Amino acid sequence: MYLDYWHYAETTTSAQPILRENEKDIYVEQNVGLYHGKSKIITKQKGRCYLTSQRIIYIDDKAHSKESVCLELGDIKDLQYNSKFLKRSAKLVIFLKLEAPVDKFDMGLHKAGNKASLISNKVTWTCPICMVTNETTGELKDPMPRCINCGIAADYDMVASTVVATNTDEQTAKLDQVNSCPACTFVNHPQINNCEICGTRLLKSNVIQYADGGIFKDSRMNIVLETNPGLKEGDTPFIQLSFRNSDGSLFFQAMCGVLEDLESEANKLLYNQKLVSINGVNIHPDIISVGDNFNQIGITSLERIKEQQLLKNDILLNNALGDLNNLMALASDIERLYEGAKGDNSKKDSILLIDRDKFLNKSTFLDEISREIHQLIMSEFKDQLKKQDGILINMVDLYALYNKSMRIGTGFVSPSEMREACERFTKLGLMDIRLVRINGRVLCVSSDNSFEFIKKNIVSIVEDAPGSDLLHLTQILNQTNSNNWAIGIIMEVLQNCITEGELLIDEQITGIHYYVNVNWRV
Repeated sequence: MYLDYWHYAETTTSAQPILRENEKDIYVEQNVGLYHGKSKIITKQKGRCYLTSQRIIYIDDKAHSKESVCLELGDIKDLQYNSKFLKRSAKLVIFLKLEAPVDKFDMGLHKAGNKASLISNKVTWTCPICMVTNETTGELKDPMPRCINCGIAADYDMVASTVVATNTDEQTAKLDQVNSCPACTFVNHPQINNCEICGTRLLKSNVIQYADGGIFKDSRMNIVLETNPGLKEGDTPFIQLSFRNSDGSLFFQAMCGVLEDLESEANKLLYNQKLVSINGVNIHPDIISVGDNFNQIGITSLERIKEQQLLKNDILLNNALGDLNNLMALASDIERLYEGAKGDNSKKDSILLIDRDKFLNKSTFLDEISREIHQLIMSEFKDQLKKQDGILINMVDLYALYNKSMRIGTGFVSPSEMREACERFTKLGLMDIRLVRINGRVLCVSSDNSFEFIKKNIVSIVEDAPGSDLLHLTQILNQTNSNNWAIGIIMEVLQNCITEGELLIDEQITGIHYYVNVNWRV
């Protein structure tokens, strides 16, 4: 019950979550287990929990492509933190909104039996006194509506000949089913919860329904409960995050901050909601809630318009004065902050420490850096890996590539951190590449057989073209390769070939030339 709150989370080959457009990761917690209600989710008891600006994402350590799930922050109602006690791990209880996690369109739209209940009539009739056309929702019945111009109640016998009824819900039902984004207006698939273009949460997101009214279920979802979750129909659904390594307090604090930001972001465009008084004067609720889509004619309407306009002007003036006071206070705060920080350059944070606060410790940070490096290498050199089944890149080039492409705006990693991260490939199960040392001096990131592959190619080139120099070898090796072998790598491989006696050198004024050692094998 209530399993529809869980959604499948897509991951990279390096076991990192694939974030949406405009989605940012905020905090990462290691060794987390999931509970649905009071029951453990059997296959999701050891993984990492990512808190982002839109979701809570669980990435399983053993089977990230099958067991990773996520929870939308928009479905969260409240939080409760339970600290660690004796052998019981600290837990974060997340209470969910009782309504369906995805806003469903009226189920009756798909069933002919409920079609009649969805149709409402919009009745147009002409006043026999002043001949003004009026609009009324529903049926004309006692008490009869009054004319918006003259205020006289209609007599059904007198207006019967002018009554025109139209069905509004049938006309708007198709429009209501359009899952358009409120931010960029892109029309998304009914099943999608967040806009594919900008990542904004969709208010009209729907669950695909079959002809028999059944609800679509993602076949990639795999949730097996250990026991009964203890959730009954009508109870407030909840899930639990169990923190096995830490007390989870930092994750809880970060999550509270994110939810507050989401709430303020959703409410910032609301205008005078629940207004009850202005300058101590009670406001008639009908004046605030009156709409602008009726015919603005007649004495009654003119008086209402004048009263509403005066009220809006008063509200606007009060808000303007309040905003001005807030702006002046903010300017004073900024001035004090500037004066306090003026000349205090010794307390500036290092450029290496910008995004460290979203990780619990250095080990967690290095694990995440290791996954990012693996993903970068596998994406940048995928053509070379596909064609030649080999990757070999020295640490200097990798350090520059990673910091320039992945760390702009978030802080550079140090060379020692880069090395420690690369040493964790095997520990994290990233077996495609590993850190090796060539000739006992040069550190490189290599696939299993890349060194032997390039070594074999160099010997073959020298055998076909005796007397080749370094420039000629580099040109031949890279003429059919989209990801060029670095000249430093080629030099180290040549040195290895010379050391092992596979190649001989001829030093001349024009440079060093290489030949295959046929007669004097070591």
